[in-house]
Amino acid sequence: MIKKMKRDHIALCCISLAWFLILSGRYSISNLLPKITQDLNFSWTEAGIAMTSMWLFYALLQFPSGIFSDIKGRKISIILAMVVFSISYFLVGFSIHFFMFFLALILLGAGTGGYPSVGISMITDIFKEKRGKALGIRSSAGSLAYIVPMIAAVIASYYDWRSFFFIWSGISLISIYLFYRGTQESTQLPKTVSVKERVVDGISIFKKPQIQLMFVVNLLIAITWISYMSFFQPYLIVGKEGFNGFLAGIALGILGIGGFIFKPFIGSLSDRIDKKIIILILSVTTGLATLALVFSNSIIIIFLICPALSLSTAIFPVISSFLMDQWDDKGRAGKLGFYRSMLILLASPSSSVIGYLADRYSFDVPFIGLAIIFFIAAIVILVSLALNYKKNKNLN
Repeated sequence: MIKKMKRDHIALCCISLAWFLILSGRYSISNLLPKITQDLNFSWTEAGIAMTSMWLFYALLQFPSGIFSDIKGRKISIILAMVVFSISYFLVGFSIHFFMFFLALILLGAGTGGYPSVGISMITDIFKEKRGKALGIRSSAGSLAYIVPMIAAVIASYYDWRSFFFIWSGISLISIYLFYRGTQESTQLPKTVSVKERVVDGISIFKKPQIQLMFVVNLLIAITWISYMSFFQPYLIVGKEGFNGFLAGIALGILGIGGFIFKPFIGSLSDRIDKKIIILILSVTTGLATLALVFSNSIIIIFLICPALSLSTAIFPVISSFLMDQWDDKGRAGKLGFYRSMLILLASPSSSVIGYLADRYSFDVPFIGLAIIFFIAAIVILVSLALNYKKNKNLN
């Protein structure tokens, strides 16, 4: 029993490490984007298009990777994804003009897109109980990635921005070996498989009204998250007085530490309290914090706002736990993959919109829009809770 627990926890650590490497590299691109745009000579609109392309391919790979992992196994699926994103980090650093950078981000989107639904499903396979807590820990480990852009800024100031991506590519390649040795297959592979059946099974998830509701809320939150992760640090560097790459990295690090602290607690809370109520509170809080960010120019005040902003990232493990409770073991990764593909596919244009509005007006305008989106998500949840309350009252 103790040996099994140890094996399960090692697997959780390895899965979390992969998520950490994905997020840390992606956040560092955002931190170094002002240097990259200056060095390669392209606009915020073009930067937004490149980021949107990354998110687009990140979305497109979610569903097929989920089906592949249901058929061929979780372990091989994650290893393949890790190989691709390790190579893509190297290519980002090797870019000498916008088109190469654009193609490298597409490859990064494809590599990182092959991981999330499979990683979440592997954790769900392993942890039959305390699932919310395990998903919270995995997400919390990803929050540590927020600290890495500070390191990237320091490396870029002493050497250049390319050096960081060469280093991160090497670390990612080493992590593949650790994952290979530290994990074992978590799902029972089917003897016969119908890909058509799995596709139909994935599409069928939207028949449930509860899934439809959560998808709308999740889409709104995903739009804000993609926008934040693409342009939060550039916004601070070019839009807030006194900020440079290092200070923007500190702000992101504080945001990440907040997520690291809050996510396991909120994940455990979601195992006991109505998940919709938790999402409502987190959405309102983060919307208010976003407004405060827009109207603040003090470095200290912005640092103080960052922990409240981190609460938005805690929404995702709560939603993941909600979804996992709705689906049976069979084809779970395929279902989650289709759900995430549709979600991120619809949310991915937000980076292009943010970049365009920043060029045309300023970063303040789209970030006010993000605050409004948080409030809309809260209203949707509030209406759902009110309708459920009315329905239950009528039944009684």
